[in-house]
Amino acid sequence: MTLRLPTVMLASLLPLISAQAAQREPACPSATVGVSDLGYSSYLDGVTIRGSNIDVLREIEKRSGCKLEIRWYPRSRLYAQFFNNELEMTGASLRTAERDRYGIWLPYTYTHFELVLLNQHAGKFRSLAEFVEHSSARLNITRGISYSPETQVQLDRLQKLGRLEYVNDYGVVFRKIRAGRAEGTFAPPTIHILNQRQFGMTARMTASTVAESPRTMVGLYVSKKVPREAVQRYADAMRSIVADGTMQKFYERYIGVEVTHRLFHDGTRDILDALPPPR
Repeated sequence: MTLRLPTVMLASLLPLISAQAAQREPACPSATVGVSDLGYSSYLDGVTIRGSNIDVLREIEKRSGCKLEIRWYPRSRLYAQFFNNELEMTGASLRTAERDRYGIWLPYTYTHFELVLLNQHAGKFRSLAEFVEHSSARLNITRGISYSPETQVQLDRLQKLGRLEYVNDYGVVFRKIRAGRAEGTFAPPTIHILNQRQFGMTARMTASTVAESPRTMVGLYVSKKVPREAVQRYADAMRSIVADGTMQKFYERYIGVEVTHRLFHDGTRDILDALPPPR
């Protein structure tokens, strides 16, 4: 108990320390953040943008003292805008070599993609390779998503077999599944849980993990044109959000305690180690 007390106390003090530091520092430039349709990570509720990623951005804004203007983009346009230096930051993003050329990645959570199928087509598939070989079900997925090389190999196999179609967003994916034009998709829980609820399909679909898509980190990309001092303030704010458990609380609000605990089953040390060192 005595060994854990300093850690608990530090975590509880981090938001206060971060906010006080932000108040003492000069104002940093306003930044435009691009987000897109990613289920409970970011979604449109009428004309209002909501989601766990939006909550994280608002918390970064509060703790860093840096103004963030959040804008909505189709997923296929988001990174084109970022690569053209028209955005200072992206929303939830997997890390890729191409994106690293344009921005600095600040991780804050975990995700993994799941194979989501109508119950009558679901099976005990331990991998996408097994699904390709032992099922005839068709998948719809969205453009603009980065997959692991092992996953992409299997998706390419499905496409050659005429069992995979790329569409513009997940709303289209689930409308086509409901209409009988596809039998499933490949998506993380934050995305497929929201869409199953919205389309009344929660009891009709089964999600399973596959070997080609292990858990991985998700973060924000900050453009390399952003001043280093501002990037450090974002990173310090992100560190405090992860360290004090705020990030997990955001996730629990949207996807539930059970799914959140599965994602964070061994803590957040990998995320904290991957962030830039604190000042």
